Order: sequence, then structure tokens, then C-alpha cells
Amino acid sequence: MEFLLLGGMILLMGVLNKILVFKQANKALIGLKLPIGIVVFFVGVSSFAKGVGFIFPGIMGIIAGVFLIMDLLKLIPMASDSLERVDIAITGFQIPIGILTSISAIIGLFMR
Repeated sequence: MEFLLLGGMILLMGVLNKILVFKQANKALIGLKLPIGIVVFFVGVSSFAKGVGFIFPGIMGIIAGVFLIMDLLKLIPMASDSLERVDIAITGFQIPIGILTSISAIIGLFMR
């Protein structure tokens, strides 16, 4: 569940892109989003085996993992113009998903 919390916090970093320091930190974090997204996805999938109480963290882990893996598209240098428009649209979804993922991770941590 710790990686679920980390994934939710990384998704919430999109809010802080307007501040220059956080924008640079978020660009530096793009390389780590892919491996963390893969781990979050598999944590979400594996949490279904823990029981009925872990369905919500499992679903949020899968969704957060997919959103973090989608940031792989930002590494394509030739598609920067169209990706900026898509990034603005995705940021609107990343924030609520980041909040829900963080909440589900905290709930999952105390359900052991």
C-alpha cells in the first residue's frame, strides 16, 4: 500500500506545475513515473487477493498505475505540441485520482 500512496502523491504533483521549482522537479520525476506506475499497477492487481476490503485500493491502484504509465508518452520528443494539450486535459483527471488513490492507500494501510 505504500507504493499506492507514493503513486497518489506523484499524481498530485500535477497541481504544482504552475510553480517553477515544482515544474522542474516534475520534469525530473518523469523518468521515475514509469517504474513507479508499473509497481502501483501490480500492487493494485495483487491487492484483490487480500480480500473484499481491498477492492477500492485495488481499483485505485490500477487506475493510478495506468495514469503514471501514460506519462511515458511525454518522453517522445516529436509529439510535444499535441502532448501539451493532452497534458492539460489529463491534469484535470489526475488530481481527483491522486486524492482518491492517497485516501485508499491510507485506508489500506490500516486494514492489515
